[in-house]
Amino acid sequence: MIAKQSIGSSFMGALNYNLKKMYAKDPSQKAELLDTNFVRLDQHLIKKEVGIMKELNPRLKRNTYHTSLNFSKDEKISNQKMMEVAQEYMSKMGFDNNGYFIFRHNDSSHPHCHILCLRNRYDGTVVSDSNNFARSEKIVRELENAYGLIQVEPSIKAILKAPNKDELEMVIRTGKASNKMLMQEKVDQELNRSHTIKELIQNLERKGIHLLFNQASTGRVSGITFLSEDFKAKGQALGNQFKWSSIQKSINYEQTRDSETISKTNNRTRSIFGESATSKLSGLSNSDNEAARIFEGSENFDSESQKSPEHSSGDNQNSKQGFSNDYESIAGNVQESKTEQADSYSYLSNHSNPLADLGDMLGNISASGNLEKDRKKKKKKKGKEEDLGLGR
Repeated sequence: MIAKQSIGSSFMGALNYNLKKMYAKDPSQKAELLDTNFVRLDQHLIKKEVGIMKELNPRLKRNTYHTSLNFSKDEKISNQKMMEVAQEYMSKMGFDNNGYFIFRHNDSSHPHCHILCLRNRYDGTVVSDSNNFARSEKIVRELENAYGLIQVEPSIKAILKAPNKDELEMVIRTGKASNKMLMQEKVDQELNRSHTIKELIQNLERKGIHLLFNQASTGRVSGITFLSEDFKAKGQALGNQFKWSSIQKSINYEQTRDSETISKTNNRTRSIFGESATSKLSGLSNSDNEAARIFEGSENFDSESQKSPEHSSGDNQNSKQGFSNDYESIAGNVQESKTEQADSYSYLSNHSNPLADLGDMLGNISASGNLEKDRKKKKKKKGKEEDLGLGR
């Protein structure tokens, strides 16, 4: 069994998605309501209940937990058993005092259900999203054993990304594999055949597949993208074995030795596909580029390995995963910024004495503008204080 989780802010939007499935005219697209603890299946009343729950914790923005439990395509499971599995999954994930729906969907080749929960509990507390992925994987394995379910390989260990519905339909319609499938096959062959990163690059380029590495100015690589005339994909999109973190373990790679080779490869790829074509792959805004500078050179940052769907505690969304930008283009801006900062510091250091002298001079200027007059007033005031016994 595989659990696919998401946390969002629109409970009613997620509910409408499932309700539309319930009333679909096509039987193969219909969904069934297995269980709920809402009073009635009336959207107006449900919205009111959700509103009341929101008032218990108005600062909670992402109040919606939506997950699907996906069973093996060979699993024969009744509605009752699926409901019991879903209920126990919810309880173990911490949703034991929350509003919820459980729907069974019939729109794919494998049995699966959707669980929709409010993160606010009825007592006003909130179900934590900390370490969601790891907790879910552990619970799924426990439920497989407890209910005698067919074990499904965890999604994180899947070597190849499975073809989606559109790809499968295209294969059936045309009798040809999709561009993604073809690229997976070619890259897989060369990964098994190549011993060094240089060999891998040469072998793939002979097959019309070019590589673009996320290379920092330090030479450190944090990601890889595969490009051909008809298709472009990041390693993560092809499958776990095509991620840079996996590739560098499967072949002979040394950062110092191979840095120049990778840099030249990036230049060749850009010359073929153009700067605009390769820059679109990153999908980074200006603010993302600034964040990428912060992570520049970090030993703990891996743009692809961070794609694990774990959530941090609290209500903050995950940081953008996989800064798939070419850090070489950033390095110049970083160095320029450091130079400007150093120049500013040098200027202030060299002019510190004149600034201090100016401060002393301003401190001696009279408030009234007549220094002699102020001195006489001060002397007169001091004499009066001494007559009254207030002098120091």
